[in-house]
Amino acid sequence: MSTFGGKIEEIPHISVDRFDGRNFESEAYFLSHCHTDHMVGLDNWNFQDNLVKNNKYLYASDVSRAILKNQFPYLENNIKVLDMYTPTIVVLKNGNISVLPIPAGHCPGSVMFLFETNTRVLYTGDYRINKNDIRKLKAFYDSFKQVKAIEKIYLDTTFFLRSYLKFPKREESLEELCKIINEWISKGKNYTIKLSTSARYGYEYMFNEIYKKTGMPVHVNQAAFELYSIIPEMDNSITVDGCTTQIHCSCGSSYQYVCNDASTGEMRTIKVSAFRWTQDNLEDGFSSASSNIYYVCYSTHASYEEGLELIRFLKPKSVEMCVQHEDPYTNMEIAKLIDEVLQECTPKKETDEVGYKLFGFEETKLEAKEEIGFQSDDLGILDSPPRDTGCSRKRYQKVKSVALVSCNVEKQLNCDENNAFGFCSLQVKTDEVCDAPVKDLAVPGVGTLANIGEPPIKRLK
Repeated sequence: MSTFGGKIEEIPHISVDRFDGRNFESEAYFLSHCHTDHMVGLDNWNFQDNLVKNNKYLYASDVSRAILKNQFPYLENNIKVLDMYTPTIVVLKNGNISVLPIPAGHCPGSVMFLFETNTRVLYTGDYRINKNDIRKLKAFYDSFKQVKAIEKIYLDTTFFLRSYLKFPKREESLEELCKIINEWISKGKNYTIKLSTSARYGYEYMFNEIYKKTGMPVHVNQAAFELYSIIPEMDNSITVDGCTTQIHCSCGSSYQYVCNDASTGEMRTIKVSAFRWTQDNLEDGFSSASSNIYYVCYSTHASYEEGLELIRFLKPKSVEMCVQHEDPYTNMEIAKLIDEVLQECTPKKETDEVGYKLFGFEETKLEAKEEIGFQSDDLGILDSPPRDTGCSRKRYQKVKSVALVSCNVEKQLNCDENNAFGFCSLQVKTDEVCDAPVKDLAVPGVGTLANIGEPPIKRLK
């Protein structure tokens, strides 16, 4: 569970995944995904009124925006979509920041945020990316194919412990899960499955795989059905009719309960989770049974090994824990492990003169063997756009770089040979597409857009 307070120390005028307390006065807000521990304060009327009346914006992925519009319709006009792998300039009172969303592999719509000002920080939110895929993400490379220098990583430390060294791949876990399901429901129509999960949503990939391997949808309640219906790939994987399936999950009064249809026959409970699955427990496989309750290891958070790979690759100067555990000794162990890997990443030549420099840094030049978007474990549904509601979207002019002439003057887009125009944000909405060349120019507070990387710049007001 996230314990992050919302403030990015290097960019004090924004808030991420927290909307109460001292975050109330921030100029811009960012949401990595729609799990409740990352939405604290978002349902508060005072915060929502503050956002709308002061013309502030909450930035999120398109899937998260669709969910938020359903939950908080009052905020519809104050939620802006960030396109994957596309740096967007957000103008603040004291300068501009660039934000680049990167798929986090945690749940549909989940993203990491790469923020760039006069420094560069990565906020992971909840994430899970296969350790072999991290180096393939071109968002971490500049236009010269050098690994971008990262000042700090705000890290998901849920399982950053040696006891959680590795987790099975999700497809491996789901292969085991579906084997247990099929073995039970094949006994007859009176044999039912109760899936027990630890969160209200985030199991979309699991439901899809269950449908593919069993031919049965998962019965969910109306609230869950409406939420999942945002994602087109879920159409056949879920149902609100408990009589049409033998598999039930979150179909009762809340996500923790199932309906009467599930419990009238011979019911087998399957609990999917990760916390009970330490390295010792995984030695005998990633499923176990006690009476008629089965346990399957399934994680949507990074293992210790996956977290290590991210730090070793990016070599940040520092790392902040975004998940503080109840046990203080566990937190001390995580902090020690972070210090160890940071020292490992510290070049010897940058050793502190008075002792040692804990947060040394050396930019690494690596050639990306294969530049990909994000296809870890082939989880395409996690990077899928929401259902098209029929609302027409503006077309965006995409260019390599643009000039911010003035934050006080707004002009029409000028497609002459110089292609210079003034506006307060690098996101200017237009119905026309300008094909004129654009020169490399500097953006105040950000530097040249070459520093942002290769993806095109999106413009909408």
